[in-house]
Amino acid sequence: MRRTAKALVALMTAAFLVSTTACSAGLGGPASSRSAQDGVIRFTFAPDPIWDYMHDAGIVDEWQRETGYTIETSATWDEFGLFAGGHADIISSASFEVPGLEEQTRRETVIIGRYNAERSRIMVRADDPAQNLEDLRGRRLGVFTTVSGTLVWSGLVKQMHDMQLLDGDFDIVVADIQNLSNLLARGEIDACICYPDLSARELRNGAVRPLYDGKSSADLFAELNAPGHDGPMGNVFVARKDWVDGHPGEVSAFLDLWDRGLREWQTHRDVMIERYPQHFAVATVEDIEFMKDYVAAHDWVVDEVRFDQKWADDESSIFDLMRTTGVIGDEITDPKFLPAEGVHQ
Repeated sequence: MRRTAKALVALMTAAFLVSTTACSAGLGGPASSRSAQDGVIRFTFAPDPIWDYMHDAGIVDEWQRETGYTIETSATWDEFGLFAGGHADIISSASFEVPGLEEQTRRETVIIGRYNAERSRIMVRADDPAQNLEDLRGRRLGVFTTVSGTLVWSGLVKQMHDMQLLDGDFDIVVADIQNLSNLLARGEIDACICYPDLSARELRNGAVRPLYDGKSSADLFAELNAPGHDGPMGNVFVARKDWVDGHPGEVSAFLDLWDRGLREWQTHRDVMIERYPQHFAVATVEDIEFMKDYVAAHDWVVDEVRFDQKWADDESSIFDLMRTTGVIGDEITDPKFLPAEGVHQ
């Protein structure tokens, strides 16, 4: 978008690492080579604990028997590539990256469902007196990419402090997403845009702390721009518009399946963290217990996959923020949404 749009696809692999660090049990197999057909949903998704749980618990098989639909799945970090090649009907993406998805794949898309909020935090070492990003002017800020959540923080930094995140007010250090909080704890950077599920050890042992009262980019965006909103979304479900137009039954059934998954998350969240710790970048008993408590207090997964028009309008306001703060150009248009809250077929 603007300067970074051309780099978006190459960087998406790193962006999707916020979800996990290992392979998925339920999304195995190669991408479908077949063209779209009635009754079949080709779903490509980065490895995910809720999907693995539904697969292992037999929920996906039960859904297929009850609906008569088949879901062909594949696990990959390169969701954009499979989508561009015509091998997927539905993928996930951050909502604010969908215009880049359309530009790079040359496919018209529509957002059909929501999943989780953009959860990155600004973190500093525990002994650093900084209270906000303004106190960090000129210092080393670690990021894993100049797109993804960095786009949201760029807009927020300009709005809150009239500072440029990527254009001179910070010494930007690009590093591996899984190593940022460790680099911070060791003093090799002064702050980072970090994900809590990739910072469990350093948060647990008190080496680092989040600024802004622990609020995520989504929390601050809602507070400042869309009170009561739960976005912007780090992951939404995005589908080809032509496929959605021709397969309303499959779309509704897919959303029903994910609503079941969200209910399972709410009921069995601790079980999922224990069973699939790799998805939360934790391994030790101490870190697993910490992550359970942390997610209970800061759950970034939404309660329902469907949304109404007001939610779509609020989610679109992230583009208003990024345009008014110069993060993206005025030529970038909002993504298309398919409000379906309360619609079940």
